Amino acid sequence: MTAPLFPKLSRTERMDLMTIPLHGKIPMVIDSDTFNEIDDQMAIAWGMLRPDRLDLQAIYAAPYTNHFFGENASHTFVDNPATGMQLSYEEIHRVFEKLPQCKNPPPAFKGATRYLSEQSEPESTAATRDLITRARASSDTLQVIAIGAPTNVASALLQAPDIIHKIHVIWLGGNSYDWKDNQEFNLMQDLRASRVLFNSGVALTQIPCFGVANCMASSVPEIQYYLANSSQIGNYFASIAPPCPWIGFASRKVIWDITTLGFVLNSDWFTTELRPSPLINDNLAWSFDNRRHLIQVVKFIERDELFKDMFYQLINADKDPI
Repeated sequence: MTAPLFPKLSRTERMDLMTIPLHGKIPMVIDSDTFNEIDDQMAIAWGMLRPDRLDLQAIYAAPYTNHFFGENASHTFVDNPATGMQLSYEEIHRVFEKLPQCKNPPPAFKGATRYLSEQSEPESTAATRDLITRARASSDTLQVIAIGAPTNVASALLQAPDIIHKIHVIWLGGNSYDWKDNQEFNLMQDLRASRVLFNSGVALTQIPCFGVANCMASSVPEIQYYLANSSQIGNYFASIAPPCPWIGFASRKVIWDITTLGFVLNSDWFTTELRPSPLINDNLAWSFDNRRHLIQVVKFIERDELFKDMFYQLINADKDPI
């Protein structure tokens, strides 16, 4: 397909879009490969339990595959992005069921059934159509929380480049620019979609995985200590923690995806810098050109502040009707 001509943001417009409001409820959507691990579910639940600060308007099911990690890497082996998306859609509704006090959960929409390719048009899905409509109608910057392969978000940008003027994408993806490699799950699943985020000029805050977000380590004992016998959603997380990928008693598990929610809730918990948007080489390594537009990159996270707020909300999820 022919590459679209993306609008150009001025530096002032870009900075305004990337600035999280200090007061009021923040309009937000979440794009999530929810069933793949445990951290997506935590991010969604946390977002639903903070209506004082977050206006969570919709959740999109993102595609994923985990076959390249081997059959024992996950509680469910997925080798087809359509299957990953469907499992994620179903898991979003399970999270809703575990939060009965949240009387009006946001709508959930099915996303892409395939990754982006250079040869075909981006897939029009319920998720992309909703994101485009919602972004265009928003009077404030719509915070787009992307915690998976960015296929849905990139597809919406390719289909409606004008939404660049209305959204701020906060994406957990890629590794630190100083890390030894860039072989990161969200980025490498859909290389073209990842490139769209960096090349389109959309207002983007990147939270790198290894080298930054890997400070968000927890464990089965910690999760069960705080969440077992606490609330319906807390009990659910305590029960699904042991079989989740790379998690086991006395071992660590990084709860990556809650960093994106934490950034919207309180950006003071994060240290960031502005950097020229990087290029992704075919071998996945970063390249840099100082003439490119700026993005915001997270460098450090106050790990305990995020866990403290999230655990408090999950523990008390059944006590304070929403």
